[in-house]
Amino acid sequence: MTRLGLAPRFQWNFLGENPTKRDQLAAAIGVHPIVAQTLLNRKLETADECRDFFTPSLRSLPDPSLLPDIEPATALLQEVVEQNLPVLIHGDYDVDGGSGSVLLYRLLSHLGIQARVHIPDRILDGYSFGNRSLETIRQHGTKVVIAVDNGTTAYEPLAQLAAEGVRTLIVDHHLPGDTRPDCTALVNPWCVPADIAKEKGLYRNFCGTGVAYLLAWGFLRSFRGEGELPEADRRFLWSALGLVALATVADVMPLKGPNRALVSHGLRTLQNSSFPGLAELVKASGVRGEPKASDLGFRLCPRLNAAGRMAQADLAFQLLSTTDARRAPGMAAELDALNLERRETEKKEAKALEAQIESQLQRGNGVLFAGRTEAHFGVLGIVANRFMESTGLPTLLWAECEPGLARGSARAPEGCHLMKIMEGAKELFKGFGGHARAAGFHFDPSMAPQIEAALQASAFSLEVAPQPSIKIETQVSPGDLTLELMTQMEQLEPFGEGNPEPIFASCGLTVSRARTIGDGSHLELTLERNGSTARCLAWRMAETYSTLQAGDVVDIAFRASIQSFRGRRSVDWTLEDLRPSQG
Repeated sequence: MTRLGLAPRFQWNFLGENPTKRDQLAAAIGVHPIVAQTLLNRKLETADECRDFFTPSLRSLPDPSLLPDIEPATALLQEVVEQNLPVLIHGDYDVDGGSGSVLLYRLLSHLGIQARVHIPDRILDGYSFGNRSLETIRQHGTKVVIAVDNGTTAYEPLAQLAAEGVRTLIVDHHLPGDTRPDCTALVNPWCVPADIAKEKGLYRNFCGTGVAYLLAWGFLRSFRGEGELPEADRRFLWSALGLVALATVADVMPLKGPNRALVSHGLRTLQNSSFPGLAELVKASGVRGEPKASDLGFRLCPRLNAAGRMAQADLAFQLLSTTDARRAPGMAAELDALNLERRETEKKEAKALEAQIESQLQRGNGVLFAGRTEAHFGVLGIVANRFMESTGLPTLLWAECEPGLARGSARAPEGCHLMKIMEGAKELFKGFGGHARAAGFHFDPSMAPQIEAALQASAFSLEVAPQPSIKIETQVSPGDLTLELMTQMEQLEPFGEGNPEPIFASCGLTVSRARTIGDGSHLELTLERNGSTARCLAWRMAETYSTLQAGDVVDIAFRASIQSFRGRRSVDWTLEDLRPSQG
């Protein structure tokens, strides 16, 4: 195996095992010990905790009355409905901002109010309120603006609107600054200090659409008065869960507590949603049966995001908000075509930037900074993520969006902190912001060489990021993960942030066959040990493992899932990492 020259992409962290506790829990709840160990690894140690986890309840949602500014928010909405005030919903071009806009648009429509909706353009406007947003608000004589998934720190634009007599309701989940914006209501759980939120039982880690859902529920309850909500309201809130599920997964919110309940129930609504666009999106995405969270993350959400990335964010909104079942298939097909165009644009941008990336790698750069005048800004975040994954280096890519102004997207591997790296070039950027692993920035393109040099100096002055790691639940043999066991494992879904899909390891496997599949970029491995075999798919890894051949002995880290083909169900493995066998 030394001829392979293969090194694992990750550090393998095997989670600890307690056979006694594992077997006791397995007996108590009637599951396989491997499932019980996976539950213990998630700090679920009692039978009651596990049963609650298996059956997440909407009763875990906080009461909407706990939200900050809920009273002025519901009062303003009631005024809009009763007086038919001109109202505009100001959303965002990503799935969360779009879904939240649809939810509140449909809420008002449900109550007989036709709201206008403005979705900013990713390239022309950027995030939150820009000049075009203000022009649209003024143009239509808007009296009330509802900002969804934005607005918490839009101090200057909201001050301008307030001075013009426009009242604003902010429905958001982004961290607030030290100053409150000039608005009628700021419904944002993060405005409540952590100690008070904990004392009151207010969960704060919702996406913007999750906050919008709580507001809608609270408003309907207030608007209808005491007693049970009418059946039509309950049907609306049930169908709206599909939008919340989409946004929660897209915004990578932790799938714990209330979010787990929202996504779990939301998934059930999607296939036969009373929102025609949602149901059609599921069909167009090729999902068979009830969708899983992974279907949202890898099928539905990329299609919706493609609209914003390709400067047609309104298309996603139109699909999700339509009530016309006859128009929905055409819009879904248009969105699907746009997603294919987005993929081709990504490939084109990656190829166009390869030479710059390769040159910087040869120079030993510790951070990659590349761009071109005519690059398509909308896809640069995805391309940056691809380069980051293949090189293990923080990657910043940019496009000149207008003369004299370049904008970019940055991605970094686990253990790197983009904000610290970019701080070293802060005098050269016109602005930057974001998080440790994802950020945005803008600058004068004539300063690109100086920024590259400053970023290199900054990166090398910081500690080298550790090799990314994966957490492995337990070691298994090829015959262990049966259909019965994996059916039990499905009770842990939905998987996502905070509840990752289990990764297993199997060691000392002999490669029986390695062959490329699909367009040649994927690899199918047939692996054997002690007479049992397993099929493992390695997506986009054919080149990485091109030297593998029959007879090689390897250890692999993988995910397992049940797949159905022509009525036959089987357990398939998906490769996460591979290393020469360690014995």
